[in-house]
Amino acid sequence: MSVDLPEFDLESQKSVPFDGKFLRPSALSTAPNPEMPLLHAVCTRRTSRAYAKERVPKHVFEWLIKYAMHAPTACNEQQWKVVHIDDAAIIKEIYERGGAAFLKKVQHCFLVCYNRQSDNLEWDDHIQSGAAFITTFQLLAHTVGVGSCWVGHLPNKRELQRMLKIHRAYEPIALVTYGYYRSKVNMLPRKHDVERVLMENEFRQEGLNFKKSIRRTTVRTVGRFIYYKIPPALRKRMRHMTVPHEKKFYYETFD
Repeated sequence: MSVDLPEFDLESQKSVPFDGKFLRPSALSTAPNPEMPLLHAVCTRRTSRAYAKERVPKHVFEWLIKYAMHAPTACNEQQWKVVHIDDAAIIKEIYERGGAAFLKKVQHCFLVCYNRQSDNLEWDDHIQSGAAFITTFQLLAHTVGVGSCWVGHLPNKRELQRMLKIHRAYEPIALVTYGYYRSKVNMLPRKHDVERVLMENEFRQEGLNFKKSIRRTTVRTVGRFIYYKIPPALRKRMRHMTVPHEKKFYYETFD
């Protein structure tokens, strides 16, 4: 069956205000549009690491969790657990133990956990199920003016499990920060076109090039392993020394 599918056009879409240069998703906080076309939500959502001062009300967050639970899970197990964190002392502790630097300015976030008691650990069913939940949450949040960031720059999972008293059967998948968007965000083109990403029937290796990043990646991986093995008390005292070595996102634009 052949059908014509729509193409996304930033200039003509009306779901999120666009001034010709910047998207202004903050308008959705006072005029939420959860029924916007899915294509518009996918193409206008942007990761946000800086948020407005106004907190997201509890009932809005609970609404987002309620509908994010429609995300797919392996064998339809639906084994998520969400640890909501709005205690500034806990967020600060995660930052000081080596969490992402921008956590210092976050008012609330949540840790997605998933039951790892699976017979398919080869493919990490629980990781995939937790990831699907986060993706669904981020799309929903965008439609009501809530920006978010999927964070994996964190202390080791066992450390977080002890710190937040997480049951040993549940594995932390990722931390998600969230908050109302600030006024404007940059609209950046995708880095690759479909032809570069899509392969038919087998993996194509032409054009792959890893030589420039192998040494840097190895050094960072080893450094990260050693850093997070240092006792938390000492690591917290070193935190100011490690911030300059974190990944930076210079391309971000917000007011």
